[in-house]
Parts: sequence; C-alpha cells; structure tokens
Amino acid sequence: MFNRRNMLQGLAAGAGAACGLSLFSERVLAAPVTSGSPRRIIFFMQNQGFDPATCIPAGMTSSGSLANTKLPEPIKALEPYKERLHIINGLHGRHTTPSHSAFFGALGGYRGGDGVPPSASTIDYELSRILPQTLLPHLCIGMDSIENMTTKPTIATLSATGA
Repeated sequence: MFNRRNMLQGLAAGAGAACGLSLFSERVLAAPVTSGSPRRIIFFMQNQGFDPATCIPAGMTSSGSLANTKLPEPIKALEPYKERLHIINGLHGRHTTPSHSAFFGALGGYRGGDGVPPSASTIDYELSRILPQTLLPHLCIGMDSIENMTTKPTIATLSATGA
C-alpha cells in the first residue's frame, strides 16, 4: 500500500544520501568549499508536535553522527547512508507560534500563522545560498495524509526567500 509513511521514507532516503554538514552558522560560513558530492541539509518537521522517537535514535541526547546508532523505524530507509549523516538534536520552535502551525515561522524562527506572509528568509533558504550549487539548490516538500491530499491538495508554506 502506498501511504504517507512510505512516501516520506522514500523521499528521505533519496534526499538524505549526502547529508552531513553542521548547521551551526559559524561553522557553515567558515567551511571551505570541497570537491566531491554536494551536501544536503534536511529538516524533519511534524504537525501536532514532534515525537523524538520518530527521528532520533534511542539514547541519543546530543547532536552528532548517526554512524553507530540504531535508526528508529520511520527513518530506517536512511540506514545505508547513516555513516555520512549527522543530526542536530534539541531544536524547537516554541517561540514561533502559540497555536497549530507557524508556517513560514517554523524555519524562520519568527511568529507566523495561516495567511501571514514571511517576515524574513528561512534557514533552509539561507543555507541553500551558502552550499555549492546542485541540480535542485532549494527544495521544500510538504504534504498531508494521502486521503486529505486527494480531496484537498496542500501547499507547504514553510520555506521563504525573504519578506
């Protein structure tokens, strides 16, 4: 059966193949441009709150490599690539909204909401400007359940180039 979980696992496996760059801005800006495979940064976000058990290996309490960890079932498709994957653990967006979704604010670090335009660029867009160019330099994929997508297609409004 084709469901949202299988689709997200497939997307994560394909897009996560070359991940491994730190998200700390001072290290990103200071990092030399290297040859080889382009680097990818992936943000996993969940509606209705984030359950760490879906993306963070058991016992992992800080940021670091996924190389010697047992991946939880929802991200098991990344197993062949985990030697090259790192996770930033402990990020939150509690300051971005008092309600259901911050929309652009989720990756922008500012208050957002339904119908509220972005007030600044989002971190994913800024990182895409720093990293070496790829075929798809900046891609935001968002979806709802398959059942909801067939009746009411959803556009993800999480990524912005600026105000």
